[in-house]
Amino acid sequence: MEREFNITGNCLAHLHYMADVSHKLEAVNKMIEQGKYFIINRPRQYGKTTTLFTIADTLAQTGEYLVFNISFEGIGDAFFDNEETFAPRFVNLLARSIKKIDPDKAAMLKTRKSEVESLDDLSEFILDFVDSSDKKLILLIDEVDKSSNNQLFISFLAMLRNLYLSRANNPTFHAVVLAGVHDVKSLKLKIREGEEAKLNSPWNIAAEFKVDMNLQPFEIKPMLDDYVADKGVKMDTAAMAEDLFYYTSGYPFLVSKLCKMLDEDILPTKDVREWTESDLEWAIRRLTLENNTNFESLVKNLENNSALYELVNKMLVEGIVEDY
Repeated sequence: MEREFNITGNCLAHLHYMADVSHKLEAVNKMIEQGKYFIINRPRQYGKTTTLFTIADTLAQTGEYLVFNISFEGIGDAFFDNEETFAPRFVNLLARSIKKIDPDKAAMLKTRKSEVESLDDLSEFILDFVDSSDKKLILLIDEVDKSSNNQLFISFLAMLRNLYLSRANNPTFHAVVLAGVHDVKSLKLKIREGEEAKLNSPWNIAAEFKVDMNLQPFEIKPMLDDYVADKGVKMDTAAMAEDLFYYTSGYPFLVSKLCKMLDEDILPTKDVREWTESDLEWAIRRLTLENNTNFESLVKNLENNSALYELVNKMLVEGIVEDY
């Protein structure tokens, strides 16, 4: 099967041309090995899901870790209706995530999920499970902000925080990585029903995530080199990588989208199999005129936030410089 440039879902090396982000993954893995709790918050289609899948595979191969890689995508609002609903379903998510790598433990989790009826039960259950495991447990949660406006979700983060704070005496998840568009460190926590919500983040134990997720030219070039070797296309890959970075600032979706357009839309119309700077400029002009989910998300945010709309209009259209 021929590889292609991917702009949707998880990237897989045997199916897609991929940038060389090995040093980024090494930095993330180092944080996990150090037992950090942190969040990867970046815009949509920034490689968060691919990063989590790659991390899960890498850690699992060491034999030292049992990795729960779950997602809150598509689970529905009912998942967060109440603790009695959430707690056993969360255990079920854990079981499903390790079904192939450790079917015995997955079966045990499914069998015992009925014992978990509240967040307190879930907390105790996690402590017992960690204590019985011969491996370090890693929890990865993608699309974690899907229900960030839900009080139960905030209480769940507070439970994870409490487990973290008590781990000197009660070993728990070795590391927890949350991934989403929004930074859950800014969520407000309401301690008791009826109290005013206060900016007391349930994720204030998180380590700062400093890994640059933008694709740099030296990371883009290997992807182009692979493509040239596969397709026999003439290209100055170093120069093209620099141009792609110049026009996109390394936004992974835009880099892959432009490459996909060059490969599938422009190259078939040419007599000479090559990519040129003028081809890239044509792809950029065409991209700015089309509708796609990434642009639609940006437009939606502008339409729903008049203050943001005015700020962007001032900076991009009127050329006004605003102090941060």
